Amino acid sequence: MATGLEHSVDGPPRDVPTVPDEAEPSARRRRWWRSSTALVAAGGGLLGALLFLVAYRGMPDDSYITLDYARNVVEHGHWGLTPFRDANSATSPLNVWLLAAGILVTGRPVVAVGLVLIATTALTAVWAAQLGRLVGVRPPLVAGLTVGLLVTSPVFAAVVGMESFLVAATLVGVARYAAERRAVAAGVVTGLAVLTRPDLVLPAVVLVVVLFLVRGPRAWRGTLLALGVGALVTLPWHVWSWFVLGSFVPDSLIIKTSGAFPGGEVFGNGPLFMAERWPIPMLAVGVVAGVGVVSVVASAVRWVRGRDRLLDRVVVAAGLAGGAHYAAYAAMGVSSYIWYYCPSLALLTLCAAVGAADLRARVTGTVVTGLVLVAGIGVGNQVALGVPWPHPAIFGNWASATDYLHAGTQLGRTLPPGQSVLAPGEIGTLAFGCECDIVDQFSDRARLMSIVDSRLATAGPLEGALLRLNFLHAERLPVEAPDRQLVYETGPGPGWPTYVIGRGAGHLVLE
Repeated sequence: MATGLEHSVDGPPRDVPTVPDEAEPSARRRRWWRSSTALVAAGGGLLGALLFLVAYRGMPDDSYITLDYARNVVEHGHWGLTPFRDANSATSPLNVWLLAAGILVTGRPVVAVGLVLIATTALTAVWAAQLGRLVGVRPPLVAGLTVGLLVTSPVFAAVVGMESFLVAATLVGVARYAAERRAVAAGVVTGLAVLTRPDLVLPAVVLVVVLFLVRGPRAWRGTLLALGVGALVTLPWHVWSWFVLGSFVPDSLIIKTSGAFPGGEVFGNGPLFMAERWPIPMLAVGVVAGVGVVSVVASAVRWVRGRDRLLDRVVVAAGLAGGAHYAAYAAMGVSSYIWYYCPSLALLTLCAAVGAADLRARVTGTVVTGLVLVAGIGVGNQVALGVPWPHPAIFGNWASATDYLHAGTQLGRTLPPGQSVLAPGEIGTLAFGCECDIVDQFSDRARLMSIVDSRLATAGPLEGALLRLNFLHAERLPVEAPDRQLVYETGPGPGWPTYVIGRGAGHLVLE
């Protein structure tokens, strides 16, 4: 539904639920909005709860990295992956803080993941519904499609516990407030998006700039205000991190962008490799993304032809924001970690939801039915692994969370106090289980700085200057040799056994 500022351009809203007339008492209007918002939030939260119930046992290793940080914040007042060393490898400080709050409330880290997921999907539903009303389509349909397609997406289901659902929520929130040109609110959510992931600065700024400046040159004041408020929200943490933790952005952005996977698999061509490994899940993902792209193209055509609607501006802005994020990562040639695709996929999912809701009733029903069927295929493929599943359908770790937790618990009992152990290549779940001094570049800044020095040796002038600036206040210490080493080997053998579909049997050996 258009706001008062939009009526002259967009015309009256269509196909939306009956809303109490503006002349009616304000108390009645407030009751209507409260009940409507509560129902939408409850529906979104319920979808998040259902996903958590089937996914909580199979969270990926990087989710446990975040949980390690949150638990250490609560139990030790310490920012690090283990209690023994400072680190700054948590990509999402906002996710860490929210999980820490959940741990304080429940005392159970995994339950805290569920609480954060439920709250996040509920908020996503509310913001998506409000955006739907702003652009003149049915709010419940936009909310249901957006959250429903996210929680059933094999990509998002693969990263429960990480910050990816917060990514979706904050980007939907930026779009919602930028569409209404509420500069302060858009700026606050933009700042929260950057605290969720620093790279979200790109799609968030694109959303703000397109949706503010497209209304005319005088809108630059609102644009600058929104971006200024966003900076005020996010800069205090990053400045503190720069001086105290030794880097302006999280160390994971250095670790995870250090090169391609074997076989030349990088972000740009990653979906092709994934389609070979996981054809059914990636088909489901591809259909939703494809509907989103079609929606962006259709809105762009209408906009170019002079049909200036807020709905088309929102869809085009979201498409441009998602495309900018994808293009930036492809240009950097980084590895194809599955969660790197979540910002662009979340925005395309929003485009698909809004675009489907904008069609004529009969066509909308057909498109929605098709999307529901695709979502059902994705869900069926995943729950075939078991409920709760041992790991999601798209999964790249060497062992399941259950196997890693068992090995980590046994490692903590085996390792003498005061000794350190070198991680086998994956660390988050093992560290959560052992609560010991397990080291690699994620937990030991001395090892991280050796990676930085290697990058500096081959970096160009611009990359080198940025790296030196980012680590200007980093403390440089010599790398200490670990007392023991935990090694992963394929096939059956001594030590702690592991098994995961697609990789098969393996074992962890303490040397």
